[in-house]
Amino acid sequence: MNRICLATTAIVLLFANIPALIAQEKIMTTSTGIELVWVPPGEFMMGSTPAERGTANNEGDQPRKTAIKQGFWMGRTELTVGQWKQFVAATSYVTDAEKDRKAYSPKWPQKGWDWVTGANWKDPRYGYKVKDNFPVTCVTWNDATAICRWLTETEKMKNKLPPGMVYRLPAEAEWEYACRSGTQTRFWWGDKEEGGDRRVNWKGATPGYEFMAPVDHFKARGRNKFGLADMLGNAREWCLDGYDEKEAHEEPWSVNASAHVVRGGGVSRCASRMGLKTTNACSGDGFRVCCGMPR
Repeated sequence: MNRICLATTAIVLLFANIPALIAQEKIMTTSTGIELVWVPPGEFMMGSTPAERGTANNEGDQPRKTAIKQGFWMGRTELTVGQWKQFVAATSYVTDAEKDRKAYSPKWPQKGWDWVTGANWKDPRYGYKVKDNFPVTCVTWNDATAICRWLTETEKMKNKLPPGMVYRLPAEAEWEYACRSGTQTRFWWGDKEEGGDRRVNWKGATPGYEFMAPVDHFKARGRNKFGLADMLGNAREWCLDGYDEKEAHEEPWSVNASAHVVRGGGVSRCASRMGLKTTNACSGDGFRVCCGMPR
């Protein structure tokens, strides 16, 4: 009788803990403290209608059904200055902006942007001190992919790399899918720009942060349905794909290696996209890491 009671109790406890176990499985933290959220496979409509995009001509003719065939892990936030420091400390890595001694940055205290000598990830020239919880910026696509390779090697050595996966930048389709998080509206919270108030930092929308705010500054209100923060607003984010001027692709597009896609940032929509030279360093551009199957 006691054995039956014990067995019954064990089953009850197991089922009671299933939600907690599932929640744990949806979050992964690297040995360097980067928190990633699981994004399941699925389908969505990529791109925008002519009415939504207005004068933009690089989002395709119409939204098109797109499949994300394999799930992946996505950084909850943009990579931070503090996390980047760990990479530099371990590898003595020098960014492209530090080598060229300039980056595209605010002409502080004057208005406007230009190539600023001495601007780099240590001092993007926002006019205020950048702390460890800010997104790292003034990094090129080359810089972003360098830390992904290092993370893959580091996590593999520590047996923390999911089988068959690598650290990399998100593919462009993965980025839009993760941003939309099951929605098909202009922004992940709805169709109205005003709904982004106190959700995202749109260059001046956050008191005290004219250019960039700390990551996850708005906590739960600033996270979409997948639990990802700052998918719009704050820094624009490098993607894996080369830049096709016509539209985004379901599979990573590698035809153009001289320019790569950036998404998010500014007053942008889920479908908004830009292409920048692979070697461009801008104090408005950062990235978030992804862990998934090699692409």
